[in-house]
Amino acid sequence: MAKRIELNRIKAVLQEQGRTQTWLANKLGLAFTTVNGWCNNRKQPYLTDLIRAAEVLEVAPVDLIIDGSKKEKGPSKTQAFQNFA
Repeated sequence: MAKRIELNRIKAVLQEQGRTQTWLANKLGLAFTTVNGWCNNRKQPYLTDLIRAAEVLEVAPVDLIIDGSKKEKGPSKTQAFQNFA
C-alpha cells in the first residue's frame, strides 16, 4: 500500500487546541465524515472551507497546510495570524 501524503495540519491544530473533529464539523455546518476525511488526509478541503476552518480555529490558513519543501512539518515560526475576513 502506498504511503499517504499529509497535505494539511487540521488534525494537529485540533489536538493542539484540545478540540475535536465533531466540534469543527458542527462549527462549519459540515458532516463529521467530511472533517474526518480532512483530518486523516483522505480528502482535502476546498480553499473556501480551509479558510473558514482557519477562521473558526483562529489561525492563518497557511497554518493548516503542510509545506512539503520544508524539513519540519507544520507552520513556520514566522507565520502569524492575519484577519482574512
